[in-house]
Amino acid sequence: MHVSSDDAAMIYARACRAWYGRRALSVVTSKMQELEQRGDAGGAAAWAKVAVVLSQTRKSHHEQREIADHGRLY
Repeated sequence: MHVSSDDAAMIYARACRAWYGRRALSVVTSKMQELEQRGDAGGAAAWAKVAVVLSQTRKSHHEQREIADHGRLY
């Protein structure tokens, strides 16, 4: 079974969300910046993919919540 880097980012994003909850994006961003400062471009790029997934899922969840809340107003 082959796991692409995009698949791995999605899997790790889910794990980070489970481990860190709402702080997941902040934790991942901090790790990404730490790796950039150390000169680990490959590691920073991998964490950046995780951050993108977390950002997209956070936005998607927020949009779903707004729709649900809007539906309750009527």
